[in-house]
Amino acid sequence: MHEIWLLVYEYWCGIKRYRWYGIAIVWAVAISGWLFVINMPDEYESKARVYVDTESLLGPLLKGLAVRPNIDQRLSIITRTLLSRPNLEKVVAETDMNLSFTTEKEEEDLVEKLQKKIKLGGTRDNLFEISYQANSAFLAQKVVQTILDIFVENTLGTSQNKSYQAGEFLDKQIKSYLELLNDSEEKLMNFKREHVGLMPNEKEGYYSRLQGKMAELEQAHTELKIATDRRDAIKRELSGKTEDGEESIFIDPNANSGRIQELQDELDELMLKYTDKHPSIVELQKKIDSLIDKPSKKTTSSKENSGESKKISYYQQQMQISLAEADAEIAAQKAHINSLESIINRLKGLVDTLPKVEAELASLTRDYGVYKRNYEELLERRQSAKMGRDVDESPESIKFRIIDPPTKPTVPIGPNRPLLATAAFVLSIGSGIAFSFFLFMLKPVFYTRQRFESTVEIPVLGFVSMILTPQIVKKQRINLILFSLMLSILIAGYSLIMVNYILNINIFSKFHI
Repeated sequence: MHEIWLLVYEYWCGIKRYRWYGIAIVWAVAISGWLFVINMPDEYESKARVYVDTESLLGPLLKGLAVRPNIDQRLSIITRTLLSRPNLEKVVAETDMNLSFTTEKEEEDLVEKLQKKIKLGGTRDNLFEISYQANSAFLAQKVVQTILDIFVENTLGTSQNKSYQAGEFLDKQIKSYLELLNDSEEKLMNFKREHVGLMPNEKEGYYSRLQGKMAELEQAHTELKIATDRRDAIKRELSGKTEDGEESIFIDPNANSGRIQELQDELDELMLKYTDKHPSIVELQKKIDSLIDKPSKKTTSSKENSGESKKISYYQQQMQISLAEADAEIAAQKAHINSLESIINRLKGLVDTLPKVEAELASLTRDYGVYKRNYEELLERRQSAKMGRDVDESPESIKFRIIDPPTKPTVPIGPNRPLLATAAFVLSIGSGIAFSFFLFMLKPVFYTRQRFESTVEIPVLGFVSMILTPQIVKKQRINLILFSLMLSILIAGYSLIMVNYILNINIFSKFHI
């Protein structure tokens, strides 16, 4: 530990030996550093804060009716792309910073510098802050104002441009689908015209129609059998009454007039549907003729049996009427069966044609339905997009509220001259000490006996102390006063600089180079 203190003492004495060289270096470094700090350009910062209100009252009212873009997502994208190269080139052009360019490299360097120095901050509450630092207060304000204008323009213009692009796309699609729809409709109309009579029902296809007609034919055969059995039963009933009755029956022609009228009405209805050669019409005509030409019969009953004879005669009249009805029903069923068989035979003959017609018709109908559905859906979307575009263009869509407009700063925020001046002062002191120590190391002097013994490796018997005469003491005092004065002046200069910049007095403005 003692050796360390001796070494420190020796170094201190060596530095003090060359103190005048050291103080000269201190003055040179300090004055140079302070002049550099004084002549550093001022840094001015301009800020702007803007609030973007995306909560429009039209949103809930037009929900489901109009297409609304995601405003928050759009803001997020715009803030990330706000400092893109095209926008920064626009800032350079509008602030006239490009007037000093001589090469493209200078422009690229300036764009990169702007990208680093322009600060854009935002919060979740859509409150954005734009700031920029420049050597000119006017330039700082102009840059922030330009960035703010671009931000507002991009936010409003992006949505409108996209809305118009979407509208143009929908118009092209609608025009295309309208042509497809008209072409499909014309093909479907021509196909139906060319295959008239072969078109399937809306609810039934070829095989469904064929099976339906075959089922109807089977049902008609069943009804024909029932009608035939009923007619045979009536005939048997009439035959039984004739064999058992003792008296013949007289049928008055006027008694058959009602039945004849009924058959005539039925005949008129069939005449509207079929020709005179139709089996049902021929059969009904025969029945009517037989009822008209049938001779009247008189009874030879006795007076005692006159009441009973009248009852039998009335019963047989009713049976004859039922028989005629049964015959008419049988004739109608046969005609119906013939018609069904004709239809079935015709359908079977078209077994290779109708399925193809149905398949092609289904394809044309399906294409027409798809085109029509897409066309109508595109019309609805275009209307919805138009309404959404009108909403975006309205002042209620997005509102910008400038909370703090960009102002021209009057007080520079940088550089931090007090800190830099302190650094220059400390650096000057350190430089002076280092230079004095360097000279001492170049020309070392022994200040202690121990250091001398360790260096020359010779035993030292004794040493003689220096005797200070009054002249030497006076000289040392003068040197000390001068050294202290020079150091005090330096400290005073540092203090003056600190007071100047802390109190913003600007007394060094004349020293700007």
